[in-house]
Amino acid sequence: MRARPHHLLDIISQIGGGGEFRPHPYSHAVHTVAEQVMADPEVLITFLVGADDICDPCVHLVAGRCDDMLTHLDPPRSKQDYNDDLDRRLLAYFGMTEGQQITFRDYLRIIRAHFDGLEQVCSHPGEDPAARRERLDHGLQHFGV
Repeated sequence: MRARPHHLLDIISQIGGGGEFRPHPYSHAVHTVAEQVMADPEVLITFLVGADDICDPCVHLVAGRCDDMLTHLDPPRSKQDYNDDLDRRLLAYFGMTEGQQITFRDYLRIIRAHFDGLEQVCSHPGEDPAARRERLDHGLQHFGV
């Protein structure tokens, strides 16, 4: 599986918040990737900055890049650029490199080892960092980490 670090954090947060995974109108694959990592935490992940297995079926993926915009930001920003910057920060924060391959369970352990302050790195604009931290913590606990 190929994954952006923040996509997996979003899945862990959604699990920790008790959210359900359903197909999205954009047709991205969050729900199927979430099912996969929940069913098999030993799945091998290749971490990258760019389109991943979640992005592949999305209607906004055009020629390998996301054409969606984050219009709620001032000024509005390309979702591709925002997410690329976020994933680079996360890889650096976790001491990982692009292209690194580890199991999802090992990624969970890395997250736990770097948990203090993580919400300051990965909270999205307008999101409450304390709530993000709590959801991440509950999501990690769901997996026994």
